[in-house]
Amino acid sequence: MKKHSVLDALEQAVHGLLYVSETEAPLEPFLCETRGLSDKQLLASAGVEGGRTVERASLDDFFRTVSEADKPKFEKLAKVLEERLSEVRVFKVGDEAEKMVIVVGKTSDGSWAGVKTMVVET
Repeated sequence: MKKHSVLDALEQAVHGLLYVSETEAPLEPFLCETRGLSDKQLLASAGVEGGRTVERASLDDFFRTVSEADKPKFEKLAKVLEERLSEVRVFKVGDEAEKMVIVVGKTSDGSWAGVKTMVVET
């Protein structure tokens, strides 16, 4: 089976990147080929268990925490997200200081794709 072009672009964009909060975590691309998903279904497709606290954030919020030194490294990811996905949504999931952050958007064929990572916020 041929890999989805957006997933391939995301994998290339995050190669070697670490998202730094109070820890460093890799960014993991994912693809959900089901169309017409609710926020709850999108989160489930990204591996999030039900019953967890979910807050919405903006893409600007996601990139705002990237240090000045790391911004050039994240420009490729920002470009892929902007050019290849529409209806981009950002979720922070978790009740404790450690949270999963999921950035997801719709591909041109109606699938959903994005990246997820862990952050520590104290």
